Amino acid sequence: MSSTSEQRLWTPDYLRAFVVMLGISLVFITLMSYMALYAVKQFSVNDTAAGFAASSFVAGGALSRILIGKYLDFIGRKRTLIITLALFVLSCLIYPILNSYALLVLVRFIHGAAFGVASTTISSTVITLIPLGRLSEGLGYISLAGTVSNAVGPLAAIQLSERASSLWVFGFTTICAIVALLSVLPMTVKERTPTQDEYDRRWRIRGSDLVDFNMLSIAVVGLLTSTGFSVVMTYLPAYLVGLDMASTASMFFFVWAFAMLVVRLFAGRMHDRYGENAVLPGALLALVLGLAVIAVADSLWHFIIAATLGGFGHGAALPSLQAVGISRTTTNRIPIATSTHYLALDSGLAIGPVMLGFMIGLTGYTGLYLAGASIVMLGLIVYWFAHGRHARGAIAPR
Repeated sequence: MSSTSEQRLWTPDYLRAFVVMLGISLVFITLMSYMALYAVKQFSVNDTAAGFAASSFVAGGALSRILIGKYLDFIGRKRTLIITLALFVLSCLIYPILNSYALLVLVRFIHGAAFGVASTTISSTVITLIPLGRLSEGLGYISLAGTVSNAVGPLAAIQLSERASSLWVFGFTTICAIVALLSVLPMTVKERTPTQDEYDRRWRIRGSDLVDFNMLSIAVVGLLTSTGFSVVMTYLPAYLVGLDMASTASMFFFVWAFAMLVVRLFAGRMHDRYGENAVLPGALLALVLGLAVIAVADSLWHFIIAATLGGFGHGAALPSLQAVGISRTTTNRIPIATSTHYLALDSGLAIGPVMLGFMIGLTGYTGLYLAGASIVMLGLIVYWFAHGRHARGAIAPR
């Protein structure tokens, strides 16, 4: 594709898709940052139950991603977006009137399911809006929505809850959800009509209907990367409190988000022009080094260096992994491939804190972050032997 029009990336629908992704990501991150604290304050539950109030959202998202890949094109992409984003708005409105912990967990699960469907659908839609020769670049820019959310969401949750009340937190997320819903309405969404064979087999569930096995090895790399990163999101504030450096947390996450923002401005272009090996090995290694520096850090500058390395690595790796995964599948299976990618990332965020948290009692936080670094290093090894050593320059989607 050589014409300017065919290579154009920043179309009105692409911008609308960015706003949708930003809106739902802000809701996700803001409430993930606040929900455990809210559960303790509102329902006087213990720390484990409070954590489950937050993570039940991830569980709902993971379950819905497994199913939506197969059925998305039967329902219709725009219809799916409108329904799930309406449910997204409703969930945000309901939180303040819930009167029991059990109802909170139930709504969190449903809200997470809506998020899983909406994020998978908008990601599948975005792929159809991006010129094939700019796939990694286009995915990188869209993923900036998550970068901005990681910086703004926790800050909004903390400031609004401390300076005002929980109603302001839920009001903020409701506005974000409404903006996302309104942005979908004028979008032109490319629908795909299932084949007769797909229609005949719509009620038969096979493994390949839930997971795209062509990109499974890349999804494993995403799972390992997300597992390593999860210890930063979950345990870093407590680690800094133990070091009497609690005020460093805001600076750390700001630098991490800023590094992700900067790297995504050029990493996607590098991937599209020179291939995935120009980005992914260095990105994963940078994340490994960032986690290793956290393990031994004892000053503000150590944590700033760690955040810079980790943010660069994490920011470059995720969109490139998604682009590689999409390049290994076919057009009709893009929703399933997209679902597989995000399911791997969500699973890593969910299992990482549970799988690695016990190490704090055994080795302290140093051992925890070295374990996280080791897991990401394993992801780099898997990437190289499963894909990297065979890659030859840029790969265009089939």
